[in-house]
Amino acid sequence: MPLMRPAAEQQGFTLVELIITMAVISVAVLGISYALSFALSHQSDGLWQAKSVALAESYLEEIMSRRFDENTPMDGVPPCSLASVPCTAVVGSEGEIRAEFDDIDDYDGVDDLPPLDADGAPRAEYASFRVQVAVNYASAAQVAALGLDTTSDAKLVTVTVTPPGGSPLDFPMLRGNY
Repeated sequence: MPLMRPAAEQQGFTLVELIITMAVISVAVLGISYALSFALSHQSDGLWQAKSVALAESYLEEIMSRRFDENTPMDGVPPCSLASVPCTAVVGSEGEIRAEFDDIDDYDGVDDLPPLDADGAPRAEYASFRVQVAVNYASAAQVAALGLDTTSDAKLVTVTVTPPGGSPLDFPMLRGNY
């Protein structure tokens, strides 16, 4: 005959212990599910950022390949200055279409959705991206920091790329008057 233990020696879980255990496990599962949901919702951020950088680089390469100013000769020599031909006082397009942009100023105010290539054709692989361009003469602080003579010695070109569902990313670049 098997030996029976007295009731005082039997071990098990009480109802209170079971409820506390279930509460602790529920909190742990909730934390894990939140972490997984956050990771899944941001898994493509790296892809959007890489595509944004590539898009900004292509715009900046296109812009930087143009003349510094409308009054700058085609070969860039001599650069516009107070001593020779003065630079234009106001940054902005002279009314050309995208395929005819010939100087950096023409890109000021570009707002492409979808982004366009240099010929003005839409870039299908970036259909849901937005690109904005701002061009300004260097500020007084930038002139001082860079040791330039005047604000007409440099222009600040800022390309802002907004990926789908993401925050805008700014890509600034200074272009010298040379």
